Amino acid sequence: MDTTLAQAQRMGAPRAIALCYCFTGALEFQAGAWASAETALHESIRLYREIGAASGEALACQRLGVLLTARGQLDEGLAVLFEGQAAAERALMRAHCLTRIYAATARNRLAANDLSAADQALSLGLAMSKRHGNCTTCDALLLPIAVSVRVVQGAFGLAKDFCRQLDTAAEKYGGHMWVGMAHQSRGELAAAQSRLEEALNHYTAAHEAFILAAHRYEAARCLWAIAANHRMRGDLENAKVFEREAEAIMGQLSTVA
Repeated sequence: MDTTLAQAQRMGAPRAIALCYCFTGALEFQAGAWASAETALHESIRLYREIGAASGEALACQRLGVLLTARGQLDEGLAVLFEGQAAAERALMRAHCLTRIYAATARNRLAANDLSAADQALSLGLAMSKRHGNCTTCDALLLPIAVSVRVVQGAFGLAKDFCRQLDTAAEKYGGHMWVGMAHQSRGELAAAQSRLEEALNHYTAAHEAFILAAHRYEAARCLWAIAANHRMRGDLENAKVFEREAEAIMGQLSTVA
């Protein structure tokens, strides 16, 4: 990516430069270098705005909103997502951009314990997704948060339907991220229904998949979930072990440049 960015800069190609920064931000977020990811995404947004590329601006805002939400900066993340939504409304890829913005907004609002707003954003995202048809990237963002919202609402049947869609996608695409998301959502549903052994198995499989995908944040989220399930089983010793491991990863994610 550094070589591609250098070539784009030599050529004076602002759209290509903005795209490189956007992808760099996404990759750095996944790898756990959150400080450099945030810097890259801010630069991507700035460049896209300068050249009036609304689709690029919206997608870079969506990725920055996801990052800020993961860092616990929920208000800042929501503000960026609103900026991305405004850009998406005038984008050539309007439906795709809005679907991803709504999915990220639902995740942000669920983290803020605003279930009503999360449900509204999810509903808008699902409606927009139906409008533009199947999209792998949109589904990767939308389906996991759909499970999470329905689980919190106690709508376990609907959550199970979304889990099935994730299972199908994991079988179809076969990547570690898809496998991880499918198991993670199955674990979330199982835990909510007090099927703790099943939940632990799914979260363990999800953790392994996310490690293979080099996605440290999602791996850490699985460790938190494993710890929570051990606590629910009364196994406090194992719960503390997994909590310490998750805390160590999250501490690194917050500081790595």
